[in-house]
Amino acid sequence: MKFWDILRISIHNIFNNKLRTLLVTLVLFILSTIIVIVASVGINFAGAINDVWKDTSMSVADLKIEYPMFYDSATGNHSRENFFDKVAVENYKETIKVDYPFLQNMTLSSEFEFLELDNLNSFADIVMFDTSNNILSGTYNYLIDGRLWNKSDAGKTNIWINNSFSENNNIYVGDTINLKVYKEGRYANDPSFTVLKMTVAGIVEYNSSYYESDSILFDYQYALDNGVKINKIHFTESNIVEGTSISKLNKINSFIKANNEYHYKNNPSGLKVYSDAVEGRNMAMLFTSLIIIAVVVISVIIILLSIGCVSNSIQITVEQNAKFFGMMKAIGMRNSVVKSIVRIQAIIMIFISICLATAVTIGVLYAINPLLATALQSMGFGVTLSMPFYIPIAVFAILTGMVILFTIKSLNRISKMDVVSVISEVN
Repeated sequence: MKFWDILRISIHNIFNNKLRTLLVTLVLFILSTIIVIVASVGINFAGAINDVWKDTSMSVADLKIEYPMFYDSATGNHSRENFFDKVAVENYKETIKVDYPFLQNMTLSSEFEFLELDNLNSFADIVMFDTSNNILSGTYNYLIDGRLWNKSDAGKTNIWINNSFSENNNIYVGDTINLKVYKEGRYANDPSFTVLKMTVAGIVEYNSSYYESDSILFDYQYALDNGVKINKIHFTESNIVEGTSISKLNKINSFIKANNEYHYKNNPSGLKVYSDAVEGRNMAMLFTSLIIIAVVVISVIIILLSIGCVSNSIQITVEQNAKFFGMMKAIGMRNSVVKSIVRIQAIIMIFISICLATAVTIGVLYAINPLLATALQSMGFGVTLSMPFYIPIAVFAILTGMVILFTIKSLNRISKMDVVSVISEVN
C-alpha cells in the first residue's frame, strides 16, 4: 500500500471520530503551548544573562593575586600579615608573561596608603603599574593633559592622576602631592610614616573600579623601593580585547586552583587568587543551568502528560478500528501498514497542535514584551522574548518519538493477531 493511501485512511479515521480527535488535539495544544512558551522564555532569559556577562567588564579575562585583610579576634582589629615584596612581584610578572601572555596589563594596589593634601586627608584609589606598558591602550582619548608614561619613568616620582581626582582637588600637571606610607599600616593606628613627594606628569581618563573614583597611578618599582605595602596584583587583558574566550578562562581557573591558599576560617592570612571574569562566568553559567533544568523538568512532565493523552487515544483507535484492521488484513494488508496508519493519525494530531501552539506562543510573547520591559527597567536588566524557530520542531520531534516508543506494545499486539482473532475480539 502506498503512502498516500495510508495517509487517506488515517485522515478518514480522524474525521470519523470528530469528538475524540477534537478533545485529544485540544489537550495536546494546551500542553504543547505550555512547553513552547516555557522553553522560549527560558532560552531568552538564559541568553540575556549570558549577554549581560559579555557586556560587562567581567567578560574581560583577569587574574587577581591578593593577601586580604582579616579580622584578628585576639586584638579586635583588622590586620594583615603578608605583603608582596619586589622579588615576589617580579616572579609573578614573569610567570604570567610566559604562561598567560594574553594578560598584558599588570597593576598593583594597596589598602594602607592615602593622600594628604594641604593637611587634609583626601582618599583616592592608588594604583601602581609597569611604566613599560600602556595599560590604557584601547581607551578613546585617554590622555587629557601632560604626557603619558614610558620606560624611563621606572623608579621615579612621576605620577598620573585621573580627571576626577584633578577636578575634585584642583590638582594639575606639574603640581606636587604627598603620599603617606605607613610603617605598619594606617589600619593599625601606626603614627610612623614616610612622606613621598610626587609630581603630576599627566592627567588621564582612568577608573580602577566599576564606579568612577579618584585615582592616582605611579611606577610599581618606585613604590616597592620606598616601602609601599602591596597586597594585590591584578593582571588583565588589554582594553582592546572585546570579551574573552572560555579557553582563557579555563587556563586562569587552573592557575587559581593551583595557587589559592585563602580560606576565611582555616587560613584567613593565606594567599587569595581569584578572577572577576571566572566568577562572573560561573555565576552566569549557574543561573543558565538553573533555568535550563527548570525548563527541562517542566517540559518532561508535560511531555509525559502528552504521551499519556496520545497513547490513550491510540489505544482507543486500535480498539475501535480492530474490525477494520481485521478486514484489511484479510485482503492482504501487512502488519507494518497497520502500525503506519495509527502512527500517522497520531502524528497529524501532534502536528496540528504544534502549529496552533506556535501561533499562540508568538502572540503571547509579543503581548508580554512591553510589560516585561517596564518591569525589568528598574533592575537594569533587559530581555526581549521571542520564540526560537527550532523549539516547535524539537517539541514535535520529541512527541513523535515518544508516541512511537509508547505505542509499540499496543500496535504489536494487534498486528500480530490473526484475522479471525482480530474480528472476534470486536464481536
